[in-house]
Amino acid sequence: MAQQTLWRAANFVFAAFFGLATYVQKNDPDPELWMVAYGVPTVVCLVTAVSDNSDKSPVQALAGAHLLACVAAAGKMLSNMTSLQSTYLLHSEEGRELGGLLLVITWLLITTKRPSSGSWTPLLAVLVSVVPVVLWGYYHFYSGLVPLQPEHCQGAI
Repeated sequence: MAQQTLWRAANFVFAAFFGLATYVQKNDPDPELWMVAYGVPTVVCLVTAVSDNSDKSPVQALAGAHLLACVAAAGKMLSNMTSLQSTYLLHSEEGRELGGLLLVITWLLITTKRPSSGSWTPLLAVLVSVVPVVLWGYYHFYSGLVPLQPEHCQGAI
């Protein structure tokens, strides 16, 4: 019972996170693409959080298809990013986009491939859901980092 509660809570946290990520894409140069990239995981997380048997729902098929599309997009981005220095990855639009895709991929992997038993899954889910929220808040609200954000990201929230 506690595992199910933790799992649902983690999905609610990630639904809020992906929902907010979908919203802030309104300022992005290509918002439609990224709104879909974050909107689909928002729906998957909400259905997973409120459904008693989301493992067999059509939403899992959507999650699997979106996972494949995100892996392909991340591979394409990586092949185009050979000239970027890894120490400045978050200073480039492509680096931030890749980071967002990696979060989507990680969460969809956990959601679609989670084992039905074992205590590691809810704890991993809680950890994975809290870390991006804290880092994103730090990046967007720490006054030393705000000037480093691209113009279209400033004031998005």
